[in-house]
Amino acid sequence: MMLDNLDLKLELDKKDYELQIETLMQQLRSLQKTCWEQKLPVVVVLEGWAAAGKGALVKQMVNYMDPRGFHVYPVWPPTEQEQKYPFLWRFWQKMPVKGSISFFYHSWYTRVLEDRLFGRVKAADVPLVMQQINAFERQLVDDGVAVVKFWIHLSRRELKDRLKSYASDRLLSWRVRPEDWQQAEDYQRYTSIAEDMLLQTSTGHSPWTLVEGNDQKWAQVKVLTKLATVLTTAIDNLSHQPPETSSSLQEHLYPTEPDLLAQVDLNLSLSKDEYKKQLQKQQLKLLKLQMKIHQHQLPVLVLFEGWDAAGKGGAIKRLTDVLDPRSYQVHTFSAPTDEEKAHHYLWRFWRKLPPAGTIGICDRSWYGRVLVERIEGFATETEWRRAYREINEFEAQLTTSGYVIVKIWLHISSEVQLQRFQERENNEFKEYKLTPEDWRNREQWNLYEVAVNQAIERTSTPNAPWTIIPANDKSYARVKVIETVTEAIKARLD
Repeated sequence: MMLDNLDLKLELDKKDYELQIETLMQQLRSLQKTCWEQKLPVVVVLEGWAAAGKGALVKQMVNYMDPRGFHVYPVWPPTEQEQKYPFLWRFWQKMPVKGSISFFYHSWYTRVLEDRLFGRVKAADVPLVMQQINAFERQLVDDGVAVVKFWIHLSRRELKDRLKSYASDRLLSWRVRPEDWQQAEDYQRYTSIAEDMLLQTSTGHSPWTLVEGNDQKWAQVKVLTKLATVLTTAIDNLSHQPPETSSSLQEHLYPTEPDLLAQVDLNLSLSKDEYKKQLQKQQLKLLKLQMKIHQHQLPVLVLFEGWDAAGKGGAIKRLTDVLDPRSYQVHTFSAPTDEEKAHHYLWRFWRKLPPAGTIGICDRSWYGRVLVERIEGFATETEWRRAYREINEFEAQLTTSGYVIVKIWLHISSEVQLQRFQERENNEFKEYKLTPEDWRNREQWNLYEVAVNQAIERTSTPNAPWTIIPANDKSYARVKVIETVTEAIKARLD
């Protein structure tokens, strides 16, 4: 047992403590400044027993720091609103911008610690939660975030003594929760839970540092020393990174990869009368499902991707025509803002997820990472290649949290796109839709064709499959979009 092997008798006398702590705090202040200059984001996770001194540690760590460069997040039980999202949603909101530091006083590990102790998470779900946490932290580290995690350990006697001391202090008693006493009562079981968590989530990219916490002076010096070491190493690694290269544009489909777009029958169409009849039928089905979505608190996410001028806007309009506007929201994603660029690329999409009981519609999505960002060189080859895995993990977290994900690619021929471009160019009411970027993208049609095929092939999963809809005929595409959405919702409800 890892925790049993910690020497909790380790201590530091006051003189040595004061000598070391002053030097460490000066060092951390200097490192914070360098992190800001080098745009290094840092996440510090503090976990451990109740009354282990996490609050004092946070206070000590930020004592010499510039308050404009860090945030401290004490983690409490999720609010009613937060419970309508996947459990990691609220933590994605708190990720630091590049150059800043986020301190988490408790963290996402509450899900596999206290929630597990008190039966708020099913035992069968725990391995999946740990897998999601590992993926979350790996994504952060791959994106350049320095993640530092501490577990502060106490003996059973020390834990009880501290809780009694706090409870008897008029100024500190409010800090002692019933859950803290329960930790002391179930000390051995909680130790086993913590051991399992540490074993499953101490990874090469974000290992745990175990801290002997019986002596608070010793614990503070060990934590601050480790934090300074990690930051120094991370900053040093930044200066030794090879220059990033843009994406590889000359990649072709491998022989084993099917040309999915070529298999689509673009001649499918509907007559005017049949279109009106089918559109009304499918919209009525969707309207009826809207009430069930609310009743069952089902979150629905519909992604629209496709060629420029493929008819995404018109399809979205017909999809939402009959819906109560309070029950859905449409998000249009274009180039990321400066604030969004200062975070992991998935950050801005986590922020726009629909809560349970509503429909979220995305005009463009996170697939830009493996499409436009890949082709235009906005993402390095390393970044877009690892994005397939990151996207699959992201969508898996959503579907395991109950989301219905509908991913639609609207497909048109190059000839039809040119025709629509020319129509827009000659129509004063539509010319605003046509931009120089659209013409530039068209010149790279063959490159996009490869990227689209690979994106669909590598991210179409059983719970989040792609549907390629022929859209040379807008009427057919609009009806097929609504039918695809209603069938996915019905399948989940059934």
